[in-house]
Amino acid sequence: MKNLLIIVFLVISVSLMGQIDSPFGNLRHSSVDPDGNLHLRFDALPNYEDYSLSYKYDEDWISADLNHIGSDVLETVVPYDFGQRLSYSPHYKMEVSDYAMSYLYAAHLNSNAFPPPLPQMIKIDDDPAEDLIGATNPDLDIAANYMAIYDNHLYRAIQNYSGTYSLAQGFTQYNVYLSLIVNPYAATTYYAYAMIYTFNIPGLISPGLYKVTIDLQNPTIQRLGDIQSTIADGVLHMSCDMDLLFSDPDFGVWPNDINTLSMEDLTLSLMVDFSTMQPQLTEGDLSSLGMVDFTELIYEVAENTLPSLKIVDYDSESGAIELLYIDSEGDFPLQATHIVSTSEGSTNQDMNPVYNVDGSISFFEIASEGSSFSVSDNMIDYVFAYPPVSNADDSSPALPTLDILFTNPLHANSSFCQLDLKGLEAGNATLSLYNLRGQKLLNIAQLSATKSGETITWSGSEYKSLPQGIYFIRLQQAGRSITRKITIIR
Repeated sequence: MKNLLIIVFLVISVSLMGQIDSPFGNLRHSSVDPDGNLHLRFDALPNYEDYSLSYKYDEDWISADLNHIGSDVLETVVPYDFGQRLSYSPHYKMEVSDYAMSYLYAAHLNSNAFPPPLPQMIKIDDDPAEDLIGATNPDLDIAANYMAIYDNHLYRAIQNYSGTYSLAQGFTQYNVYLSLIVNPYAATTYYAYAMIYTFNIPGLISPGLYKVTIDLQNPTIQRLGDIQSTIADGVLHMSCDMDLLFSDPDFGVWPNDINTLSMEDLTLSLMVDFSTMQPQLTEGDLSSLGMVDFTELIYEVAENTLPSLKIVDYDSESGAIELLYIDSEGDFPLQATHIVSTSEGSTNQDMNPVYNVDGSISFFEIASEGSSFSVSDNMIDYVFAYPPVSNADDSSPALPTLDILFTNPLHANSSFCQLDLKGLEAGNATLSLYNLRGQKLLNIAQLSATKSGETITWSGSEYKSLPQGIYFIRLQQAGRSITRKITIIR
């Protein structure tokens, strides 16, 4: 068994390299955009071509297209209807001295049916053809490996290039198929665990779940219990009860700090001298290592709720302002804009998010006169925040709240739209129209208010050419402003 133990020791050594930061930084999702898509994003390492992402709604996994959108961010858009259960799993592959290692998220099944359909399992990696290490039997040539989880049942699948999984090559020569499992955060590195599919050789080995002691002077192999195994559609499936692993004191605490196990598949040719019962092993094939995070990535939302955008700190002298974004569904903002409006127009600048460990997002900006801040998790509904306006005369009564009243939705063929402005004070005011990106389209009116309520008639010639959709009407006066959403239909 010495050769086997050397290989398993290699597996453990490489798996310890997995104790690095996740290659999926700030893994996040938006709400549903106007096209009916969720945006899934994460911060990537520089080798973008090493990434992929799969998603599913109920059954089979679907491969998504990842796009680089700048600043080392990768994104895919996924169709979503509210109420669906969407699962997704990003995948990253790296090479370490000609050795492949993949990072991915586990596939969580809907039932414990065995064997699970292969399209419902997540692929760890493909393996090249004809890369056998020593043995020559094509049944030992691994093509791909897969995994899935249901409750405490771990499912593994090995796909080879022949489509058959012979166990006996002759009276004294046998094939062995192993799915290795290692807890990289175990207290000791002297043990590995393996589901083994092979010929039943009494007194030597039989199919089952094993604990392998990595001691080259005194190696041991201990059977922990039974496994399920079968061949379906040319794929070898194995499954074990993970409680058998958890109950072993050398497996380590589970879940560990990173909720991750390392997995690898291995094939061997076994020659037995029945006169001495001494086994001789020849390496067959070794798959790439999979670092599998068991966190279930799902999006299941009945409807969208608006995020909140609050000012948590503001220095009126420097203009330094800190805003806090919180969303109950964990949606990130597809749009986050600092808008500065002046009499000459407005400028818009994207705000840089700082992702906090509690799921909230902070923005740090420098506000100026006419500043406002806008966020949206779906590019349909927008939330605004405005820096506080100082009032030097504390004895002055509070001004009434600005408001805009109008017919909504507005038909583009209407000859005019009446806008009733409330809460004004004497002085100049501006009424403007903005698109969903916070870009100013036109000034509806500039007026000199003489009373708290004014009525503006907006000519249909100004909005009849606008595309059907959602817009914002904004009323500004003396550092105060109010924004209302309006829908133009045809």
